[in-house]
Amino acid sequence: MCIGTKKTIIKKIEIIKVFSADENFDFEIIKPFEPFCDYFLFDTKGKLPGGNGTTFDWSILKKYNSKKPFFLSGGIGMKELKAIEEISKSSLPIYAVDVNSKFEIEPGLKNRNLFSNFKRKFDVANF
Repeated sequence: MCIGTKKTIIKKIEIIKVFSADENFDFEIIKPFEPFCDYFLFDTKGKLPGGNGTTFDWSILKKYNSKKPFFLSGGIGMKELKAIEEISKSSLPIYAVDVNSKFEIEPGLKNRNLFSNFKRKFDVANF
């Protein structure tokens, strides 16, 4: 059963381009992707892509010169709430915060209580 035309379906898809960031990240590399992506996601550059459980130095985001909204990612847990609150006061177009491994009991299984606590404190921070 077809629920829409190809054009309609494509309009419902949002594209997120992921970049691995460290202190040497050059924001010039994002420019060619701006017309094709709805969002960027900045994650910590590690030995393996994704799942490193560490944050990168968010101060590099001061060099972000795009209006494209982005996801903040990379080892975000309860200890990062204060830093997230601080960075949210900037004029950066942060769209979302990606949390993952710091809320896992085991791979793929999240601690609901810990996540609920994070969300409650995150909401209070008025991000």
